[in-house]
Amino acid sequence: MNSADNIVVLANGLFPRAPQGLDLLEAADQLICCDGAADKLFAYGLVPHVIIGDLDSVSKKIRERYAPLLIHSDDQNSNDLTKAVHYCIEKGYPSLSILGATGLREDHTLGNISLMIEYFPHIEVRIISDYGIFFLVRSGEEVQSFAGENISFFSIDNRICVTSKGLKYPLNDLQLSNWYAATLNEATGDSFSLHYESDLPLIVYRAWYKTTL
Repeated sequence: MNSADNIVVLANGLFPRAPQGLDLLEAADQLICCDGAADKLFAYGLVPHVIIGDLDSVSKKIRERYAPLLIHSDDQNSNDLTKAVHYCIEKGYPSLSILGATGLREDHTLGNISLMIEYFPHIEVRIISDYGIFFLVRSGEEVQSFAGENISFFSIDNRICVTSKGLKYPLNDLQLSNWYAATLNEATGDSFSLHYESDLPLIVYRAWYKTTL
């Protein structure tokens, strides 16, 4: 398996409805379902390669019919999404896309987005919803973009101070003391970059309605 392969994890949040997510599902080389997400996937008409989790949400019918696909893990210190990501790490996949990580329950949404930092640097992860995409960016990394693209930034470390290049509203050593501090910005050209003193990446969100995969 190479870096060009399309590895998709489907979590049990809001099932994708927009073309970006549905296209990923249908083109997946490896499709890993988190527990009860399997029922939604089967209802859509697709069969996963693996169903992983504590298996308390997936229906009895699916458990019995697709028993060979099941990987049971009852580790209560880890959610089903993290179990699926760890499975991908163990398989040596370099990157993956996560669908269904947002929506339905806001506590799960916030938790799943923050977990991206824990998966770094073991695997490159992006979370895709019907409305946008979350991905990680390191200090000094140039990110391809276009003028007018809507961009927001988040840090799990509220001590980080960021300076930006290529944004409509420049960040000049701005401390990201609150998750709102660096939201609702725009790119001014074909790339932007963020500069700060930390080994941690920042979480970047870009909106679908002005961008594509």
